[in-house]
Amino acid sequence: MDLSFALLELASNSLDAGATLVKIRLRVGRRACLKVSDNGRGMDDETLKRACEEGFSGKGSSGLGLYKTAKYANQSGGSLKLRSKIGKGTSAILKARQFETGDMASSLAVILDDESDIVFKARIGLKRIKLDTRRLRSETGGISLSDARKKAVIKKYVNENLK
Repeated sequence: MDLSFALLELASNSLDAGATLVKIRLRVGRRACLKVSDNGRGMDDETLKRACEEGFSGKGSSGLGLYKTAKYANQSGGSLKLRSKIGKGTSAILKARQFETGDMASSLAVILDDESDIVFKARIGLKRIKLDTRRLRSETGGISLSDARKKAVIKKYVNENLK
């Protein structure tokens, strides 16, 4: 199970659902737990039931992202649980026993944009990191996070603090 793939898939779905705030929490020790919650559109009960089916998509995509994420979680001795309410948002909790953290910094850089706020909190072993784009914007006078140079600085910060 590659946690950076799961983070990218779950957070991208949040952004596709119109979320203006995506909260990502990652805890890694002997086991891993990744939680992604958002304030997007949410899903109705039927969509929620089918969200992890191979080929199912509520947005016209391939329908493989959540399917693969759930499959990898199950193969790693874990699970993927989704909860959602129309108009309130969605939360996904992924648990895994066998995993690789992957390239968290690159996954985060991909989802950074100027339309949404991302709060990323991680604890990997004894290392902790917090990245809050709301704080970044307020401390820097509203910098654009879509700029490649800004993303490179954020990637470096995340990499330095998680290694």
